[in-house]
Amino acid sequence: MKSWLTEEREAYVLGLLRVAFSLLLLRLTLKTAQEAWPGPYFGDVFHRPLLPAGFVLGKQAYAGLLALQGLGCLLSLLGIAARPALLLAALGGLYGLLCDRLHYHNNRYELLLLTLLVSLTPCDRSFLPFRAARPGPAPRWAAHLVGAQLSVVYLASSLGKLFDADWRGGVVMLHRFAVGKPFAEQYLGAGASELLSAPWFAHAASLLAIASELFLALGLWLPRSRALCLWLGVMFHLGIELSARVELFSYTMLSGYLVFVTPELQERCLSWNARTTAGQRLGALFARLDILARFRHEQSADQATLLVARDRDGRAHQGLAAFRELARAMPVLFPLWLPLRLLTWRTQRGSA
Repeated sequence: MKSWLTEEREAYVLGLLRVAFSLLLLRLTLKTAQEAWPGPYFGDVFHRPLLPAGFVLGKQAYAGLLALQGLGCLLSLLGIAARPALLLAALGGLYGLLCDRLHYHNNRYELLLLTLLVSLTPCDRSFLPFRAARPGPAPRWAAHLVGAQLSVVYLASSLGKLFDADWRGGVVMLHRFAVGKPFAEQYLGAGASELLSAPWFAHAASLLAIASELFLALGLWLPRSRALCLWLGVMFHLGIELSARVELFSYTMLSGYLVFVTPELQERCLSWNARTTAGQRLGALFARLDILARFRHEQSADQATLLVARDRDGRAHQGLAAFRELARAMPVLFPLWLPLRLLTWRTQRGSA
């Protein structure tokens, strides 16, 4: 526990975490304002506050609260008093939820809670448009709290589904598959539609979803399973976005994955063939896409292949294996990582 509380590591990635949650909370703030107006203000009609009635804000005060909440998000996004601004924005959102439980949604509460925890991290050291970044090690205890909250969500969701007979038995999944049946019939044929109507398939899909969330809750903390868990989580939330309306929940959870990124910077290397136009252009492109600063980017006129990627251990990878290493560390290409790993399984075993 002592090392957990006193651990210090590079804080660069936490700046990106701040930017992501500032944008998400700003979007939620705008949506909340759209819900409050132009219709009747909830405080003037039927509502169920969690606070004493005297603490429920009037319409003008609530408008002011939302304005301050949005301003806090913008200031944090720009790196101006980033942490206190983000903290006050999160507290304002939580206060708004306490004013009327009818506006409570689990995904909104999760976003506000994670935003509050992010504001406690040293997230104001990078991604600063108007002042210089402050690189170097910083405390990680609050980042661990963000990760723990993600695990709590997955654990609570998986156990809730496990003890729910309708979820466990596939009834819920059958209803969800029914929504996608017209799409399956149009683009995938009658066979896919029949599969989505089969109770055994819905039952199997339910058990797989429960197992996936349990795996995510625990496996994200284990270095050996972390990359696989992150890939599974990305695909899991992409599936949720395609099959259900969960507002900003998937984006919230995916943004939270940044706390599981290895904090140290440029421990890998990408070397592109400088003699080719493709090598020059791709090198420049991926240098810009490397927002997590995973790689040192080099150009070489001596290598025979287009790309040579070196991992943290200094092992050189070429061909598809090089693009596998690239996909593992680049968020925009990360969905391709597991297929590339399976395609290069023998190559990876040989280089181990």
